[in-house]
Amino acid sequence: MPSISLQFLEHLVDISIRALCLGGFAWLLMMAGRVRDAAALHAMWSAVLAGMLALPLLVAFLPSLSIQVAALRVPEPVRFGFMGSGGNARAASREAAVRPAKPLPPAPRWPMALAGIYLACAFALLGRFSYGYRKSRRLASDAATIHDNRALALLEQLASAQSLSWPLPQLRASRSILVPMTLGWRQPVILFPNDWEIWDEWKLRAVLSHELAHIRRADWLVALAACVNRCVFWFHPLAWSLERRLAACSEQACDEAALVATGDRRRYAGAVLEFAAALKANGSRVAEPGVAMARSPKISLRIERILDLTKIGSGVIRRGAWMAILACAAPLVYTAAALQLRQPAPQRATNPGLAQLLTEGSKLSAAEAQQLEQQLTADPENLTVRGKLISYYFANAIEHPRLEHIFWFIEHHPESEIAIYYSRSHMFAEPEYGQTKDLWLQAVAAHPADARVLANAAQFIGAKDQFAEEDLLKRAREVEPSNPEWTKRLADVFTWSIHRWFLAPQQPSVPATEQSFAAAAKAELENSADAALVGTVGEFLAGAPPAPGRPPAQIHRDYAEHLLQRAQSLDPSNPEWAGALARLRAASENAAALLQPTPPPPNGVQRIRVGAAVQQSNLLQSVDPVYPPLAQQARIQGVVRLNVIIAKDGHISNITLISGHPVLVPAAQEAVKQWLYRPTLLNGDPVEVSTVVDVQFMLSREN
Repeated sequence: MPSISLQFLEHLVDISIRALCLGGFAWLLMMAGRVRDAAALHAMWSAVLAGMLALPLLVAFLPSLSIQVAALRVPEPVRFGFMGSGGNARAASREAAVRPAKPLPPAPRWPMALAGIYLACAFALLGRFSYGYRKSRRLASDAATIHDNRALALLEQLASAQSLSWPLPQLRASRSILVPMTLGWRQPVILFPNDWEIWDEWKLRAVLSHELAHIRRADWLVALAACVNRCVFWFHPLAWSLERRLAACSEQACDEAALVATGDRRRYAGAVLEFAAALKANGSRVAEPGVAMARSPKISLRIERILDLTKIGSGVIRRGAWMAILACAAPLVYTAAALQLRQPAPQRATNPGLAQLLTEGSKLSAAEAQQLEQQLTADPENLTVRGKLISYYFANAIEHPRLEHIFWFIEHHPESEIAIYYSRSHMFAEPEYGQTKDLWLQAVAAHPADARVLANAAQFIGAKDQFAEEDLLKRAREVEPSNPEWTKRLADVFTWSIHRWFLAPQQPSVPATEQSFAAAAKAELENSADAALVGTVGEFLAGAPPAPGRPPAQIHRDYAEHLLQRAQSLDPSNPEWAGALARLRAASENAAALLQPTPPPPNGVQRIRVGAAVQQSNLLQSVDPVYPPLAQQARIQGVVRLNVIIAKDGHISNITLISGHPVLVPAAQEAVKQWLYRPTLLNGDPVEVSTVVDVQFMLSREN
C-alpha cells in the first residue's frame, strides 16, 4: 500500500509540473502575441483549462515524445546482466547457518499519509462544490417565471441581435439574489433580483445584453470546469489562477457585449458598481457555480477598464479565431503530456563485463592500485576503477581498503549489481557481516521505492534470513508489478528451499530453519491466487538439478506438476502453464529411455574406442544446440555428456546419455545427431567408433 501511495503521489507531481509548463508556455505565447482582447484571452485560458483536466488521461495513453538532453556528470549505476536471479551466489551462501536477524525497516508511511491528506481535501472541496451546484439548481427552480411583455420582447430582440440559437433562455426572478446571474448551459436560466421591475429600459437592456453574452459564450460551463479543476488540483497555484482569470475575462468580454448594445460606458460602469455595492453591503456571495454580473473580485479595475476602453469588441470570437487557438493549443497540450526528457548514456561510463573487471583488478600491481586510488580521489563516481580496486584488495587479502570501497558502493549505489556481487555474505566475518547488513537495511529505508535496491538487499540478507528475503522481494514486486524479474527471484527463493526440503531426509545438513521456511513457502503456494508465482515455482522446480546421471526424483515431478496445474486453473488464459506441463511430462517419459546402455555392435562389425580429444580432431561438421526456453527461464546451464557411436561413414548412429540435466538433454541429442566425422580407418578399412562428447549450455550475460 505505501508503494501504491508513492506512485500515486509521483504521478500527481508529474501531472502538476506538466500543467505548470503548459500554463507557462501559454502565457508566453499570449505575451509574445500581445493578446489584449478579453474574448481571445478567455478562449486561450479555456484551452489551458481543458488541457490541464485532460493531462492525467493524456499522460497515460499518449505515446512518449522523447528528447535527449545533455548528460550529467554523475554516471549511471553499474549493472551487470549476468547476475540474473543470483542463483550461484545464493547457492554458495545458503550453506551458512541461519541466524536470527534484525527486523526489516518498515516501508515508510508518509506517502500514504500525504495521499490521504490530498484525497481528504479534494473530496471536501468536491463535496462543497456539489452542495453549491445543487443549491444553484434549487435557486433556479424556486424562482418565479417572468411574464412581463417588456422584458420578453427585449430578450427576443437582443437574442436575435447576438445570433443566439433558440429556444431562448428563461427569465426568472428570485428573492434570494441581489444581482443578475445566469445558470445552466443547454437550458439556461437568467435570474433577476426581485426588484428588477423598477429598472428602466436602458438598465434592463444592459443586464440582458451582459447575461445573453454569457450564454452565447458558454461561460457557465467553463466556470463549472474551472471549479472542478480547482477541487482536483487544489494544491496547484495554476488551478486557482485559472479560475480567477477565466472569471475576469468572461466578465470583461460580456461588458464589451453590453457596451455595444447600450453605448453609454459611464452609465454602464455605474450599474456594475451599484450591483457590486449591493453584494458587499449584504455580505452575500454568488451561488457556486454561476456567472453573475458583479462577480469580479477587483471591481475597481473592472470599472477602470470599462471607462478606458478604446476599442470595444463584440465579446465573442469568431469560428476562425477559435480554430486558430485550437491549432496552437493542440501541439502545446500534446507536448506537455507526452514530452519525456532523457539523458544519453554518459560517455565515460562504458563498463567492462564483471568477469573482465575481476580479472583486470586481480592482476594490478601495488603501484597501479595506488595510481587508481589517486584517480578515484579525483573522481569518486568512477565505479569501474572502484570495482578493480576491490578485486585487487580481495586477491591480495588486503581487508580494510576493500571493506571501505564495498561499504561506499552500498551507501552510494545500492542499486548496482556490482555492489551485491562484492558484498556477498560468505565474504565477511561475523563483525563485518553485521555492519554490511546494517548498511543494506539503511539503503532499504532510504530507497523504499527502488525495486533494484530491495532485490539486492534481499539477496544479501536472504543468505541467513529467508523470511526477510521473501518480504523484500515482495516489496520489489509491489514497486514494479510489471517487471517479471522480481517474480522469478521470489520463485527462485521458494524453489531452492522446497527442493532442499524434499532432500532433507537424505541430507541431514539441511538446517531446520530452512525447512520451516520451505514449509511456509509450500503453504503459501497452496493458498495463493498469484498464478505467476505458483506457475514459476512449478517451472523452476521441474528444472531442479537431479543427482548426476539420474532424472528428477518422482516427488519433484509430482509437486511441479501439481503447481503448474494450479497455475493453469488460476490463469487458464495463459498458455505458458500448459506448455510447461507438456514439457515436464515429455521429459518424465523420456528420462528412463535416456539412460539405456550403449547397444553392442552388430555381428561382423568392428568397433573401436577413441578418446574424446583425439576424435574431436576428426569432427568435420557440428551444429550448436538450441537453448530450451524452459531452461532459460529457470536459468539452467551446464554440460550434457553423451556416449556416441559413429558409423563407418562418419554419421552418428547411436546416442546414449552419460550425464546432464533432463531439460537440456533433448536439445543436446538433437544437435549431436547432425554432427559429421571423418571416417576412421583400421588397417585401411572403415570401422565404427565409440567416443564421448560434451555439449555445453551456458547462458549469456543478457539472459
